[in-house]
Amino acid sequence: MTTRIQRGLSPDRDYDVLVVGGGITGAAIAYEAAARGLSVALVEKDDIGGATSAATGKLIHGGLRYLKNFEIGLVRESLAERRILSNIAPGLVEPFPIVLPEPGMLEHVGLSFYDLLSFDRNRVSDPSRRIPAHRRMKRAELQAHGLGHVKSAILYYDCLMPSPERLTLAFLRSAVAHGAELLTYARVAELLVDEGCVIGARIEDAVSGTTHDLSARMLVNATGPWAHDLLDTTRVTSGLAGPPPQVRSEGIYLVTKQLSDVMVLYVSERGHFSFAPWRGHSLIGPTETSYHGAVDDWRVSLDSVEDFLAHINETSRLPEPLGMDDVLMAYGGLRPLVESAGGDTYGASRASEFMDHARDGVGGIITAIGGKYTTARALAAKTVEHIAERLGVSLPPSRTAEAPLDACDVGILDEAIASAQHAWPDFSEATVEQLVRFYGTDYEDVLALTREQAELSEVLNADGEILAQAVFAVRSEGAIRLSDVLLRRTGLGTLGDPRDGTFERVADVVASEARWSDERCADELAAARAAVHVPASISPQFEEDASGEGLR
Repeated sequence: MTTRIQRGLSPDRDYDVLVVGGGITGAAIAYEAAARGLSVALVEKDDIGGATSAATGKLIHGGLRYLKNFEIGLVRESLAERRILSNIAPGLVEPFPIVLPEPGMLEHVGLSFYDLLSFDRNRVSDPSRRIPAHRRMKRAELQAHGLGHVKSAILYYDCLMPSPERLTLAFLRSAVAHGAELLTYARVAELLVDEGCVIGARIEDAVSGTTHDLSARMLVNATGPWAHDLLDTTRVTSGLAGPPPQVRSEGIYLVTKQLSDVMVLYVSERGHFSFAPWRGHSLIGPTETSYHGAVDDWRVSLDSVEDFLAHINETSRLPEPLGMDDVLMAYGGLRPLVESAGGDTYGASRASEFMDHARDGVGGIITAIGGKYTTARALAAKTVEHIAERLGVSLPPSRTAEAPLDACDVGILDEAIASAQHAWPDFSEATVEQLVRFYGTDYEDVLALTREQAELSEVLNADGEILAQAVFAVRSEGAIRLSDVLLRRTGLGTLGDPRDGTFERVADVVASEARWSDERCADELAAARAAVHVPASISPQFEEDASGEGLR
């Protein structure tokens, strides 16, 4: 049975844990806590899986470059979690080959150690999730991949998550399946404090326009780059925040025409970036630059895109340089780092940790920071163990490393796809495959919607996504806005605006399902288009239309 994500919290309930932040860190903590028997509420000021969690290169990786900083423990933990994620979410995490051009002795030694640290990488339930050791590439291989200009290269593997947003959703759906409740588009106006202890939060609900207080025995600040801002909402906790961070790490990615059929990693004095084949295109990134402004003021800027293009053209030696006309989509975010190493954000640690502010004299609140997709589950397990200790409760052992995420228990993935394609022959193989991969055992519930309305079987892109997915997003996956559907429940907007009527078709279906007015539908379309436009192509009128719209 499909686990439905419904927006809403129980009135007058005292929760064990209140998680603030609906990215991958918050979703993993909510799941871990709920799965072990704690009552959990999660609030998010926008949509789940947005902001920093959406600003990713889609890799689940062991952190090869962390070896440079001798963060051996972090690399080992990351490699172990890479294997765990491919087991508990096989359709959403898959092995992915990476080419490292012109390697030196350091790279050869590093990858040998990388393989050694991932000694258990092939203890997986699905043979297709096995990962080979690294090896040198032959000249003929390089030429076959269009890399004839590369003199030598190493081929190694990490994992790819084709849709990070749906992996976040799977964690949150798993939390809900264990009783967690959530409220999206709800901002924490201030933390509630009694006798030096945080006892909950005052919530401003942007959908209903109401404000109410929420009680909890422990509050987890999982707001990523906004962690300082949340602490600063209340006088008692503002001292915990300290001065605002002077620098944060900005990372952006570009989507272009496909430049290669294999991921190629480039390393320069400014950091590293890669060309990754993704959905018939190339995903290029990330940048690693310093950002000094307020978190809420950050946007992908034209200057950042142009600077990155110049760096790409200088470093990668493409046969033809890339220009702004080649960029279909530009996205990014600010990374929540445990430390920033001064202005050197590239050299900053990617370790994740939690801070119990009781050590600073304020109980009832923990800040989880530095989380990333690969290690989010491990961070959640450590955080919940500490919460149990603080609450004085005994919890059953964690099973999140073994139990498949909600709807992800598909068995051998290729067999599940073949079986589904046989059972639903009136849909293309591409449609059925992407539904099984991204929806797992819920795929039939999506296809069943087409039996209610035949027009919902309309195929909307080359990946085989269909209109029924938009309806499913509203009915069962907590989507509130059109951008939620286009960017975080489906991939319909993540390659940019196709300008072929797709956004309008989806908007009409969502408007009917959610009972929007014509005015609301037009506002949602404008906001969605603004969200996917490359900076150079956003007109002042577009910015004005998209920036001030609330939910009504």
